[in-house]
Amino acid sequence: MKNVNLVAIGQAVPKTRWRQSEVSDHLMKNPRVQGATAVLYKRFLSDPAIEGRHFSLDSLDSIYTETADQSIERFQLTAVKIGSDAVERCLEAAGTPADKIDGLIVTTCTGYLCPGLTSYIAQAVGLRADIYSLDMAGTGCGAALPAIRAAAQFLEANPDKRILVASVEVCSAAFFWGDEVDLILSNAIFSDGAAACLMTNRPQTKGMKMIDFESLLWPEYRDDLRFRHRDARLCNVINKNVPQIAAKAVKLLHDMLQKRAGRPFDYYGLHPGGRRILDEIEGTLGLAKHRLLRSREVLRDYGNMSSPSILFVLKKLLEEDRPKAGETAALFAFGAGFSAFGAVFESLG
Repeated sequence: MKNVNLVAIGQAVPKTRWRQSEVSDHLMKNPRVQGATAVLYKRFLSDPAIEGRHFSLDSLDSIYTETADQSIERFQLTAVKIGSDAVERCLEAAGTPADKIDGLIVTTCTGYLCPGLTSYIAQAVGLRADIYSLDMAGTGCGAALPAIRAAAQFLEANPDKRILVASVEVCSAAFFWGDEVDLILSNAIFSDGAAACLMTNRPQTKGMKMIDFESLLWPEYRDDLRFRHRDARLCNVINKNVPQIAAKAVKLLHDMLQKRAGRPFDYYGLHPGGRRILDEIEGTLGLAKHRLLRSREVLRDYGNMSSPSILFVLKKLLEEDRPKAGETAALFAFGAGFSAFGAVFESLG
């Protein structure tokens, strides 16, 4: 990947943040949440790994009463708002006007629109009509990294260009109420958010240079992590084996990328899918606790936002750790499929 640089990141969340204790107190008053279901919600929501989450809801009560049509309408309104906010903050951070952008790639899995979010976000932020646009759906939590790879491929074929990658999820529009453990877990950890990054091959740019990428696709684990449809709604499936599957995948990706790099990575960013997932991967890779600090901080402050999460981690890493020129950051994300992705960036200082 010659001269493909990530130069800025912007992020956005809905204005309302609910502490996990508030969500728990609310659920315990609901007559639908009883017995073993109440015990599980209490347990998951009291895990200190997540302190609070952002939802595009004025009241938690609306989650119970919202129809499928109302959920997709809320998805559209929220995704356009936070997606365009993230893009505008990214452009502001880069000092780049919207009319100088040549492409837009958008990832999402928590709602379906046709035309996709590229149409809405491009209009909202004032992108040109002749941009390259691509909507990526169905990749799940890992989608930001293959979208960045697709942006790099666009840049490799088109010199002196700029392209945006935006990952936008309204996970609260995909909540499904039931007594299954994976549904309870999903409702206890997922949240809403968006992040956008600007990539370019224009000369004399700062930021992070993309130097390597690798991916895995394991269809044999498809039913362990996916969405199903039930009663015309998305219904999340998370098998208890997901932490082990994710750790196995990340280990393979890590070893391939590190072998090609020829030296240890200076920084790590991992999709904060949940505390157990972070713990399992940390142990499998033999990493010291501080190596996944930024991933744990994003999980604590935002929960699991699905595909934008890894960009939140990278932004925090860049702002808090300030990698020096030549230092590397290895990013790993995974999602439905079962799919997993790894990318290596080198700081330009």
